[in-house]
Amino acid sequence: MKIRINQDELKCEQCGAPLTEDDVYVRVINGEKHYFCCSHCADKFEARLK
Repeated sequence: MKIRINQDELKCEQCGAPLTEDDVYVRVINGEKHYFCCSHCADKFEARLK
């Protein structure tokens, strides 16, 4: 599935790694979409919110 992301969202929210439309991991956390480079960063980000 292709995901269109804005220029402002081209970095992993956890580690800051650059993202492309072809290489992005999306997770819905608390009803909002968050963009990451991998599931490990998503897990760390989500754990920080708890």
